Amino acid sequence: MRSIGHPETGLIEQSGSGLLLLGPTGEKLVEHYSFYAVFQTPEEFRLVADGRDLGTLPIDSVLAPGMLLIFSGRRWVVQEIHDREKVIVVKPAKAGLPPVFGGDPGDIHDKVIDRMFAVLEGATQPAYIDAASLKMLAEARAHYDQLGFRASSIQALGERTSIIATRVGTVKTSTLALALRSEGFSVEQHDGFLLMEVGDETPDLRALLADIRSGEPVDLFAGAGNLMSEKFHPYLSSALLVLDAESSRLSVQALPDVVAAIVRKGSLN
Repeated sequence: MRSIGHPETGLIEQSGSGLLLLGPTGEKLVEHYSFYAVFQTPEEFRLVADGRDLGTLPIDSVLAPGMLLIFSGRRWVVQEIHDREKVIVVKPAKAGLPPVFGGDPGDIHDKVIDRMFAVLEGATQPAYIDAASLKMLAEARAHYDQLGFRASSIQALGERTSIIATRVGTVKTSTLALALRSEGFSVEQHDGFLLMEVGDETPDLRALLADIRSGEPVDLFAGAGNLMSEKFHPYLSSALLVLDAESSRLSVQALPDVVAAIVRKGSLN
């Protein structure tokens, strides 16, 4: 209430008798037809690299500098986020080109990811899928085994790249991604997996996970942007935006348990 009643915001104001009234900004807001829209679509952010517009991308997860995203068939490293201008400044990532998949599935629940890993680690061939699908399933299981995820949830790919099988849904995976990013890792998020690239001053992964598991506080929002995901978020303070992100798009309280499960599955190879 204090945030939306601040004179610079002007959504509401209070009369001498204590009655709450619409302020100048609030009156303009409720008079516009968009005030009655029920559904909120993800905000479109403009991606810019070297001063050149790459295009727009709907983003509803929390990003921060150092995180990786895929756009136009390439991997990009986030450098700056300008929330109010809806601009993300990026530069090309060093790694090669990733495969491109269309569409946005939205947030995925923990149970769906858990079932996905159960299928990858199983041997059942469902009778309801055709021969082509069975071949793809066999290939997926073979790659999963080759990477060693049956024995360990953390696998090293070369000296500077590691993959973590988080085995949890979008919200908890996003939370861990922000925690690792805050300590210097470049993180690319996938469904149930995190791909990480280390720098010269990146801390030891095992030691960092041990700290997170023990409940050491992590500054998830150091330099984080795009916290404005809902219709009236521009009228809230930074502190309220952080609280909203923690309660609706992240799961900070689950972070120690998520890391404990990852560590139990095996150590870094």
